[in-house]
Amino acid sequence: MLLFIALVFLTMGCDKGMPADRGVLVTTEWLQDHLSDPQCIVLHAGTREGYDSLHIPGARLIRPGDFVVSDGELRNEMPAIDSVVMLLKKAGVNKDSRIVLCYESDRLVSRTARVYLTLVHAGLSGQTYVLNGGMPAWREEGREATDLDPGHPEGNLEALEPVRVLMSASELEKNRWSPHMVVIDARTPEEYHGTAATEEENAARGHVEGAYALPYQNTLQEDTPYLFKSDAELEELFRDSGMDRDKTTVVYCGSGIRASVAYLSARHLGYPVLLYDGSYEEWNRLDLPQTEAVDPPDDNE
Repeated sequence: MLLFIALVFLTMGCDKGMPADRGVLVTTEWLQDHLSDPQCIVLHAGTREGYDSLHIPGARLIRPGDFVVSDGELRNEMPAIDSVVMLLKKAGVNKDSRIVLCYESDRLVSRTARVYLTLVHAGLSGQTYVLNGGMPAWREEGREATDLDPGHPEGNLEALEPVRVLMSASELEKNRWSPHMVVIDARTPEEYHGTAATEEENAARGHVEGAYALPYQNTLQEDTPYLFKSDAELEELFRDSGMDRDKTTVVYCGSGIRASVAYLSARHLGYPVLLYDGSYEEWNRLDLPQTEAVDPPDDNE
């Protein structure tokens, strides 16, 4: 057992030293300054309707739903790298491209963060960024937008060496109490604490035993939920949630989408982080150790 744990965290050490994409959340000013760079490719993560309405000049449309698959039992799982490369080539991504993901609205922050995680897995971490604020911030600042689609040639991107971004249920179950790991639940407080049984509904259990709560919404600004909090605010939030740069953080949610926001935030600040992709949906189905419903803390105490 101890040997297994050592081997798991030796593997994690490789992820830890990558570096963890510090600074991947870029500002609208940064993107404006780089739009004329032919290597800079903006991928508009959204819908055909939204893209055709308005997008950043030169941006190409991607649909976030294309970057996850279902395996019959679980939703939102990691697709094969070959299929990811084909999607990016179709969007005109080349070997030397700098990719900037731009979410269409605040509703697509988590879906776009999941695309980012998928691109890290595909070996593109060093050349992938996310526009902090996405289209809402871009438009609010009155920056140029268009409804024209000029078209683009297919890119020449090739498959790269995959990077570990995921942790399995069996690894998490065996290692969740390790002093080298912090487990973070990115769901809502209500989901984390669970619900007691009523006459109408059965009780819902709380969370993976040993996990700390960090709702993914807490990484976003309250009044403008399309913007991430400042680096200083994120650092404080992570520290208060038990995260540590000397430990590997494992994030999860319901099915692996919302936790991708926590994953993106952690990598942005250089924290070693993995996603438990099956998340609570799988954990509950496998009947692995979890808390029962408990009363949430009283903020007034």
